[in-house]
Amino acid sequence: MNRDFEFRQLLRAYRSGVISEETFEQEMANLENGAEITNGANGAGGFRAFGKTYANEREAIIAFIDRARVAESNAGVAFNNWANVCKTDCIRSGLRMISERESYHGRMFERRLRDLGAECRATLSDDSRKFAETVSDQALPDNEKLLRFNKLVPDPEAAVKPICEFAEMIKDDLETKEMIKLFYEDELSSTKWLQYACAALNAPAQAGQSAQAQASA
Repeated sequence: MNRDFEFRQLLRAYRSGVISEETFEQEMANLENGAEITNGANGAGGFRAFGKTYANEREAIIAFIDRARVAESNAGVAFNNWANVCKTDCIRSGLRMISERESYHGRMFERRLRDLGAECRATLSDDSRKFAETVSDQALPDNEKLLRFNKLVPDPEAAVKPICEFAEMIKDDLETKEMIKLFYEDELSSTKWLQYACAALNAPAQAGQSAQAQASA
């Protein structure tokens, strides 16, 4: 491939926001060293994502959206079940909105898999199954459910950052790239709201425990 064409292709992708500055610099270094722009790969030996190496970008995308499909579909049901047994009025509609988000993520990921000619193969993880059972438990108070979720996801930004990073690595499948970027925004919004709700519902109990501890000191 002509080097001038490769450079223009890279520059156009960088200026349009398709690739990050880090990726642009890496590919420029490859050009300077005489290597061609990678085709469906982001490093030696294939496409590296989420701690695994795939043969190419397409395989990494299919694996990710298949896992996300089943996890999000399960979460949609789980949050709906939680809303149905929720005894705290101020969070019930929020739980229902999150349920709708998770459910449509699952549907859209399944649709994208089929667009790519791939099959739905991923199965539900034990962690996802356990989460659904926990939040569906009528005997467990809402504030305790929020505390348990907050323990699983103490830092919303850190939890969803790998999704954003994965989207930034995608160079060829721009349709899926933009889809995953929107998915990232939804997940960040949902997890931040759940963290806020946890703090709000557990603040009185935590304040009481603090006052009791001070009185005993």
